[in-house]
Amino acid sequence: MAAAFVWSVAALAENKSYDLHPAFNDAIKAEFTQVIGNNGETVSAVLVDKNGNQFNLPDTCEPEGGNAALKDAFIVNAKKAYFLFICAWPVRHPGLGLNGTQYETFVYEGDTLGQLKKNVAFSQALSGYEGSLEEGGVSYAWYLPRQIASQKVTELELGNPTDSLGLAHHVVLARLKDKDYAGVKAYLDPDRLDQLNKDFPVNTSNCIIYNDFGYALAQAGDNASAYKLLKAVELVSPDRIVLKLNIADVLWSSDKSASRIYYKKYDESMRQAGKEKLIPRRVVDRINSI
Repeated sequence: MAAAFVWSVAALAENKSYDLHPAFNDAIKAEFTQVIGNNGETVSAVLVDKNGNQFNLPDTCEPEGGNAALKDAFIVNAKKAYFLFICAWPVRHPGLGLNGTQYETFVYEGDTLGQLKKNVAFSQALSGYEGSLEEGGVSYAWYLPRQIASQKVTELELGNPTDSLGLAHHVVLARLKDKDYAGVKAYLDPDRLDQLNKDFPVNTSNCIIYNDFGYALAQAGDNASAYKLLKAVELVSPDRIVLKLNIADVLWSSDKSASRIYYKKYDESMRQAGKEKLIPRRVVDRINSI
């Protein structure tokens, strides 16, 4: 009876498939099998060409503990074409303070389906753990959404290990959309901001991105870093209307007099542009407050 039970558990499987548009080396579909075994769930994959031929991917998503689940699969077309799939499993070690999710990204390349190999460096760069750490901090997996993962692969292919300004913008907007303010602050830490400013100094072409960074940091409660960024934007683009509002909001908690000056500038600019109906109520209230 015990042997029969073990066999039946291992045989349980769930299949998922993804149509590939465009095709990847003539593969038009990726099929994944999630198998429940004695040590948890694992995920394996095959690519299927237009003739129905199947090509096994050489790796299996097999966590040391927990159950693996498929998260996504897609193609990245850079100089080369890459096939990616992402799996994840929970990490729970209360005694060590670990509570989160491990995300493993598998990146494949090759001239033919029979010669596919895993790009280890790219796979490691896109993988990560998101959750609490043993020492009390928090770790993040930044490159999970398709657009972000695709751009990261493209930049790695060009030999750029650090995130470009455009990629950083996508990461921040994704976290901001999810209202993950702790993630915004963690990503835009002082070291990354220094690196971005060194590689991509604030100018009239990129000031919109830096304005968004300032806004995101303000939403995350880091008014000091937000103010520093927004003032840098003001030096190159002082007439940006939304910038006046962002600076006013950042200053309100620490310097209401200076904040009102910016609220008034914003209010005047909006009225001159015929957009007085779009002025937030707080602007009028704060201008008129004692």
